[in-house]
Amino acid sequence: MQTEYGRRRVKNLKTYGTIAASLTLLAIFCSPDTISHASLPPEARSLITKTITKNPSRPIVAVTSAYYRPVKGQRKYVTGSYLGDIRLNGTGVTSSGKRAEIGHLSADLRYNPVGTKFRVVIDGKNFGQWTVEDKGGGIKGPHRFDFFVGENDTGRIAAQSWGRRGDHKIEMYRVGKNG
Repeated sequence: MQTEYGRRRVKNLKTYGTIAASLTLLAIFCSPDTISHASLPPEARSLITKTITKNPSRPIVAVTSAYYRPVKGQRKYVTGSYLGDIRLNGTGVTSSGKRAEIGHLSADLRYNPVGTKFRVVIDGKNFGQWTVEDKGGGIKGPHRFDFFVGENDTGRIAAQSWGRRGDHKIEMYRVGKNG
């Protein structure tokens, strides 16, 4: 027969184990240097997916980058050429067939399908609603997003200044029917 102390101790150990596992998964998915989530065991992937879909009001602390639409005749290109920037950023037409515009996101479509909407908060300031309309070659995992920030030199400057936003807190809240 187990004493009250023994039952509490077992419960605390289970709680600490859950917390440790959650922190480990958080560290894996919030680090920009991680390898693809595909290297995780299926049970870890399903735990992350369930956590995201079960708790839509909880923010996703995202790892983000930005992209833009290059235009011929810009003053400067990220790669040094128009064609190089097209290879890097795409033509400006999303995988959903729409012309990319501010308010569009690229995401891993296995976790955030086209049409998924997010309210974006950066450093406590609301940046409105953004919609997943595209997939990116390097966008892997449920917490990784690429923001479309404009076109020509203005878009290039915004994308280059974005970086990985390691110095900013970006929270994304699912909204709408997919949330």
